[in-house]
Amino acid sequence: MTLDVNQENMTIMGVVFENRLIFKSVWYALSTNMIEGWQPTVEDVELLRDEAIALGVA
Repeated sequence: MTLDVNQENMTIMGVVFENRLIFKSVWYALSTNMIEGWQPTVEDVELLRDEAIALGVA
């Protein structure tokens, strides 16, 4: 599976990010877990984004 990432528009699988640090953090988390065989859904991306925002990653 390939992760659909648009760096210019800061989207991952169509999920929009407003903060570059959160975008990169979620991208990294997704890609490293995909190496282990995990196949994320759009809902997973949204959940990771929202959790990163709630934790104040930015």
